[in-house]
Formats: sequence, structure tokens, C-alpha cells
Amino acid sequence: MTETILALIPSYGLWVIFLTLLLCALAVPLPGSMLMIAAGSFASTGDIDLYLAMTVAYAGFIAGDQTAYGIAHALGPRLMDRFRKSNKVAPMVGRAERLLDRRGVLAVFLSHTIVSPVGPWVNYLCGAARMKWVHFSAASVVGAACWVAAYGLVGYYFADRLAELAQLANDGMGFIAAFAVAAGAGWWLWASWRRYRERIVAEETAEGRPLQEMEEKGQKI
Repeated sequence: MTETILALIPSYGLWVIFLTLLLCALAVPLPGSMLMIAAGSFASTGDIDLYLAMTVAYAGFIAGDQTAYGIAHALGPRLMDRFRKSNKVAPMVGRAERLLDRRGVLAVFLSHTIVSPVGPWVNYLCGAARMKWVHFSAASVVGAACWVAAYGLVGYYFADRLAELAQLANDGMGFIAAFAVAAGAGWWLWASWRRYRERIVAEETAEGRPLQEMEEKGQKI
């Protein structure tokens, strides 16, 4: 299944990405994380546009979230009772319920990022429990944006290590890898800024400019 979906990306990339992410949000067992990493990888070779792929993936993710919420909101607890009777999905529903009980609306964000396997079930539970749509949607859109950006950028910048990234995605560690990349980029920017400030101060000190003028310029940088 995974190989078939990935093989369709070069020809039908945007539609494949949109539909796969939409169905994943509805708890259809498709390789959404692997697909997003692969989309970033294909973007790095110019087969598809990275930002367009991420936008389409985001739209599919949100459409799936809203559909799952709407279905559960309409059918209510009856739908969740049917899920609980299924031996295959009952454990995931139980995990989603415990997360939602402990974290409330924050569970929506967490289930779209760090614990994404339970994300679809949190969507259904929020609809069945009649969580306010505004609260659900706010957490959903932020979480989906983080997920899409993390997986897409990791695939883009580490395209030559696609096999290792696939294993991370399958192990549920892809977001941790993405977080590490983001943290590394943040540290690099901070270190570069510090070096720039130190160079400016050194140059102005060598020129003998007043300390107050230096501080005022530093505040403007």
C-alpha cells in the first residue's frame, strides 16, 4: 500500500497528498506521515513544489478533522460505542479518551503532533462530546500546521536519508526528529545573532563611540 501511494506522487502528487491526509484524519489506515516525508523529499528534487504540497496537505488534514468532528457531532455517543466494540480500534479509542480526559482541548493539539496516532479518534471524541467547535478548530489548525511543517521540512532537508526517515515515521518518532531539526535551526540562528552583536560592539568600541550610543544602537538591532 505504501509503495503504491508513493509511486503516485510524481504523477498525481497533490491529489494523492490531499486525499491521503483527509482519510488519515478519518482513521483510515494510510501512511500519512511517510507520505508527507516523501512529499518533502520529492520537492527537494523539483518533482513537486514544497510549499504547494504542504498547503494541500494542510487543507486535506483540516478537511479530515472537520469531517470527523462533524460526523461524530451528528451521530453522538452511538458512533463511539460502535468503535469501542471493535477489537482493532478500541485500544486507540481508549488512549484518546484518557488523553482528552487529562488534557482537555490541549489534547487536540497533542494528538496532531506528538501523539498523532490517536489524532483521528480525538477528532471523533470531540465531536461526540460536543466540544465547542471554535476550541476544537483552533487547536486543530495549529496542530495540523506544526505536523505538516515538521514532516514536510524533514523530508525536504534530509531527502538522501529517506529510508531512515521512513523507519522513524513508522516508529512514531518522526515528530521528535522534526523537533530536533527545528531546535537545531533555532540554536544556529541564536548563535549567529550573538556573534553579530559581539562583532558590532567590538567595532564600535574600537572606534571609540560613546557607550550610551552603542547601547541605543544595540536596542534597535
